[in-house]
Amino acid sequence: MKLFTLIAVAILSVNLAFAGTENPSLPIFSKSFTATLKKEKSLFEKSTAKVCACQVLRVSSNNEADNYIAVFAQGTNNGDLSANFSDAMNVLEKEKKNLKTHFYSKVKTTENVTAATDCSSLYKNIQVKYQDVKMYDILDADALSQRFVVAQ
Repeated sequence: MKLFTLIAVAILSVNLAFAGTENPSLPIFSKSFTATLKKEKSLFEKSTAKVCACQVLRVSSNNEADNYIAVFAQGTNNGDLSANFSDAMNVLEKEKKNLKTHFYSKVKTTENVTAATDCSSLYKNIQVKYQDVKMYDILDADALSQRFVVAQ
């Protein structure tokens, strides 16, 4: 919808710049078009960037042989990648403990991977290295790593 609005304003600006006079009024076009571009700046910016952390785990239980699973934690990139990755890895460590407590008798970390991308893209890259890996879950690192500040 924003792209349609931008195109419509550009066409209207061109029509207004050339309408009614023999000499085109270029300043009208450039001012209105530039103003529209400033308003619609989000058209050219990348949508909210994501960060993803992943643990590839080798798991087994009494009922299953060894399997590879990938657990992901995705968060919003707020500009401090080290803090974003740290929060996501903390979420993964908690989930790994939960898996060992409730589902698997053996849980071993095979690899830790972090990337400044969304988790679905990272999963595609991990599948190249571990062809039999199964995605366990994509956890919301933003929600699960919230630090509650107690008012004094």
